[in-house]
This record gives sequence, C-alpha cells and structure tokens, in this order.
Amino acid sequence: MAVEFRRQSIKIPAGTGRRSFKGSAAFSRSVTSAGGAIEGFKFDFLDNDHHINTVEVDVDVTGTPGNTVEFTVECLYADKNFDDRYEGYVSVLVIAETT
Repeated sequence: MAVEFRRQSIKIPAGTGRRSFKGSAAFSRSVTSAGGAIEGFKFDFLDNDHHINTVEVDVDVTGTPGNTVEFTVECLYADKNFDDRYEGYVSVLVIAETT
C-alpha cells in the first residue's frame, strides 16, 4: 500500500448562495481509501464592498471508483442578505491510499 497526493483547483463561477461543485483526481493505482483537505480558497464579491456574514468551505469524498477519487466542494460566501454574487476558487488536496 502507498499513499499518494493530488492537488486540484475548483473554479467557483459567479453566483449566489450555498453552492456545490464536483471534482475528481486520478491516481496511478487502484484507490482503497481517500480523504480531502482544503489547501486554500479565495472568494470575492462582484460588486460593492460588503460586510461578510458567512464564509463556509467543505470538501467531501463521494466515491473511489478504480484509480479515481471523486469529491464535492460546497461553499457559501455571503453578507447578511445572502443575495450578492461572488466568485473564486477552492484548492483541494486529495489523499489516497493505493494498492
């Protein structure tokens, strides 16, 4: 068994509210178990200055078919009204145990 790492960047296109984006990482061998970690993120409102109310970023592994790890990134960046558009990115470190 070996442990392998892959970095993936998920682009967060302009939008509002809580959002979910799928990603995947390919490994050199079959994956037996995996996890994900947030390496970093950047969000920015697209219009005027806002007072930030909520910042949430989460990554969950959703499957490990063959030599691939599938994951979902969920994010929320909002002021008190939750109605302003934002965009950015989330950097994910995928860690897999392979055979």
